Amino acid sequence: MQRLRAAGGPSHELLVLLDQHRVLTTDQLARATGAPVRTVRHRLDRLRSAGLVDAVRPGRESGSAPRHWWLRIAGARLVAGTAAAPGRQRPSGLHVAHAAAIGEAWLAVRDHGPAAGLALQRWWSDRAGWQEWETTQLGWGSRVRRLTPDAALLVDVDHDDVTGTAAAFVEVDLATMSQTVLREKVTRYLAYAEDRAWEGRWPHCPPLLLLTTEARAATFIAAAGKQLADARRGELVYGGQAGRDIADARALVVAACGLVRDPAAAVDAPVWLLPGEAATRVSLAELLADRITAQARAQHHQDQAAADAAYWDRVRRLGDICDAGEQVARLLDTPAAAQILAHWPPATRHTLLDDAPDVVDALLRWWADRDDQVLTERARALLVDRHTTVWTAQAEQLLAAAGHGDHPRLRAAAADLQAGRLLATYTVDQLRQPPTSTQEQTQQAALEDYQAVRDDHVAAVWTGLGWRARRHTSPAQLGAEHDREHLVVCDTCAIAYPRPDPAGPDWYAGEHCPHCHHGTPLPYEHRDQVPTLTDRLAAIRAQLAATSASGRPSATR
Repeated sequence: MQRLRAAGGPSHELLVLLDQHRVLTTDQLARATGAPVRTVRHRLDRLRSAGLVDAVRPGRESGSAPRHWWLRIAGARLVAGTAAAPGRQRPSGLHVAHAAAIGEAWLAVRDHGPAAGLALQRWWSDRAGWQEWETTQLGWGSRVRRLTPDAALLVDVDHDDVTGTAAAFVEVDLATMSQTVLREKVTRYLAYAEDRAWEGRWPHCPPLLLLTTEARAATFIAAAGKQLADARRGELVYGGQAGRDIADARALVVAACGLVRDPAAAVDAPVWLLPGEAATRVSLAELLADRITAQARAQHHQDQAAADAAYWDRVRRLGDICDAGEQVARLLDTPAAAQILAHWPPATRHTLLDDAPDVVDALLRWWADRDDQVLTERARALLVDRHTTVWTAQAEQLLAAAGHGDHPRLRAAAADLQAGRLLATYTVDQLRQPPTSTQEQTQQAALEDYQAVRDDHVAAVWTGLGWRARRHTSPAQLGAEHDREHLVVCDTCAIAYPRPDPAGPDWYAGEHCPHCHHGTPLPYEHRDQVPTLTDRLAAIRAQLAATSASGRPSATR
């Protein structure tokens, strides 16, 4: 006892095995430890003399029948290290046989699994493999439910190019459970799968594996097939193939094998029955590999859905920032922020996640923590740099377009870029196209009808003047006065055009020029104040030179 407590050793290993598996035979303990049966028997007798273990030969206490060993309370206390450790005085013969059968299944998977492509990682017997989960019932609060498999296993699978970790629940039936009891078990397993209680615990929904006799396996699998079909009949599956793959991975798989007396043969041979019209038989490795594959397909769809959701959530949050452009400009203290955010229309914002991921990431992080000065500086710097890049590209495109001739749209775009403002995408697209009319043609068309009315008016006024007034007034003066009264000039494209009647409903402050759709009208006598296209282009070239030197256009500094 002192040696067991102080150093453990082979005898302590026997106690640990009995604690894990409840009951094992002498031969099973020898195989589990790799020691000769004679040596194991000697150690067990010494442990029995110390009151730590006990044994029984189920059904026959004498003869050569194998002894079935279990821990007594003192042995369980020694292994567990607690005074309240569970132990048994004398288990029933049925319990002993059932526990030993579970132990034999463990040894079969451990020893014969590798040859079949199954490397056992963990095995949980009895209570160690039980599952508890909480469900919420409408109007009744929550309820704790329990699944009590005889064992649970976790194995590494390598079968037909499928590799991965698989799990399964094992039920052992020594022809003692009625079919009604077995159907009730399937119902509980179905609830476990439906509640997805396995998520976060197992790599996939563990299948139910029943080890029983051949006749009982066939009867059980037929009944279980009806239960599974009934459960799936009321299940609604959405999402096309993705939905079907996810539902398949979440569904409970039930298999039965009639080799409860020879579990080693059940590990590598195609002996497992699956529900179906034809009694399909598969190997354990094939069954578990299918579950790994099904879960991998489902996980792919789920990962894709999660990635899509995260992607569009980033687009939505980026949209919130863009819609708050003026606020962003104030918080970052730079007009470039509002301009670059306005340059990202809703229809194209999602492309920024691929085209400018660093900018998007910096903006989202800063927006979530606007008090962080480091995040603020980074967001400001990236937006200014982005503005500089876009402005430079647009300025170069404008200068190239100026070689095709002067026209109002070109002058409006030049005014924006000269002020450091970015052009809308459709404006840049328009500049790439040859103009439909030049500046001169647009001016002529704007005054075509007005010219005749003006001339008639001047002629009528001139005719009505006396000879003295005619000596001090010229038709040109009368025409200039008429122009000052009836014409306005665009402060951007310099096109002069008839002013709507100031007293009429069409005249309002801030009216946009009908030719460049950008500028606002000035009194005609202020036409000399409108910058020429040559002046604007020269200013843009100077800003480009400043940009190449400093890294940003002067309007953004």
